Amino acid sequence: MHEPITTYLEESISLSLVRLCKAFRQQGEVWYQNIGLHTGQELVIFRLAEEDGLSQSQLAARLGVEIGTVAKMVQRMEKEELLIRRQDAEDARISRVYLTEKGRRLCEPTLHIWKDLDACLVQGMSQAEQLLFRRLLVQAAANFSRS
Repeated sequence: MHEPITTYLEESISLSLVRLCKAFRQQGEVWYQNIGLHTGQELVIFRLAEEDGLSQSQLAARLGVEIGTVAKMVQRMEKEELLIRRQDAEDARISRVYLTEKGRRLCEPTLHIWKDLDACLVQGMSQAEQLLFRRLLVQAAANFSRS
């Protein structure tokens, strides 16, 4: 006889990962709301802080998300005055995205939250366990990129 589905699920790595991702996202959302951001917007701020003036398609490629996702995020962040879109000087079909001063001021507190999330994630792990955990996460992600 097969083991019950609920027993299998409770012991599965997949369910543990789903729970971890949910908890990570919920904690991030709480902390990011404190500085006026929504989860995911921190990645836009980080990327533009490094490469201001990317096109929306370049931004989508750098973040590994769909262009529609970036378009919605950019629109929302523009309404919140965190960034601005400008037409490319050479090609009017291209819209480039730039951080505003308000958006740039959020870079440091956003990075601080990111570091706090990292610390929370590995709390109670030794340095060796943290390195192994990261390596295993990278390997697991690579397994899906080969599929």
